Amino acid sequence: MLSGIGGDEVTGGVPTPASELEDLLARGQFRRLAHQLKVWALNKRKPWFHLFFESARGFFPHVLIGVPKHKRPAPWLNPGFVNRNRAALQGYERRLKLFGPLPTFQENVSTLEVLQRQLSCDALSSDLPREKRYPYLDRGLLEFMYAVPREQLVRPGQRRSLMRRALVGIVPDELLNRKRKAFVARAPLAAISAEWSYFTDMTQRMICSLLGIVEAKTFLEALQKARHGQEVPMVPLLRTVGLELWLRNLEHHKLSSNPAAVRGTFFLRNKEEAVH
Repeated sequence: MLSGIGGDEVTGGVPTPASELEDLLARGQFRRLAHQLKVWALNKRKPWFHLFFESARGFFPHVLIGVPKHKRPAPWLNPGFVNRNRAALQGYERRLKLFGPLPTFQENVSTLEVLQRQLSCDALSSDLPREKRYPYLDRGLLEFMYAVPREQLVRPGQRRSLMRRALVGIVPDELLNRKRKAFVARAPLAAISAEWSYFTDMTQRMICSLLGIVEAKTFLEALQKARHGQEVPMVPLLRTVGLELWLRNLEHHKLSSNPAAVRGTFFLRNKEEAVH
């Protein structure tokens, strides 16, 4: 089975000019930088100095410029848990070095480490035995793509630019020229709405809350926003639900196989209730 994991990260599927502009900054190519800022600002319909700040912030410590909104921990996580695991929750992000390898290469290495951690946490499938391959993570392909200038991979208005141009005449134009990938965003929202009573009961006694990971009340508020179609970080939301279900399944197996665990579980619950 072939997996598409790494496709966007390797071939330029994320339509951002930040990496290209960071390279121009590091090289001191300010005339080229000014031109690309103008081109990308027109394409993105954003002021050029916003794009410049987004590119330059990677060279500064987070304590000075703060953490971007999309990299901040989910609001329903317990503050103590966030403080203890801040580096992991922010993806072990490192400040870009002005000298040495180009910023694009530094970011590529960091992204590859993220993908390695993602794959190491991938659950084994219970389906029939099969071999799973990751074509976009092939070492030869990575070496080639990491050596290609960033402006060849992402261009204004065209993500995966090099890949699209290479597949002309091989892949139908309708696929090559589509603006975005197809995805289903309504399914999780519909599931939350359809099973609302279950999610309400789940938040009444969350194991994640007992363990000091999640603030149950804040998490319920996020579920309510998702139910009504408001903007919430869906990926962390679904991961939190998955973690809670896994912990409940783990608790069920422990209680059914070890009577002593029942007493320990009740002790934990009573202790938590006494603290609160």
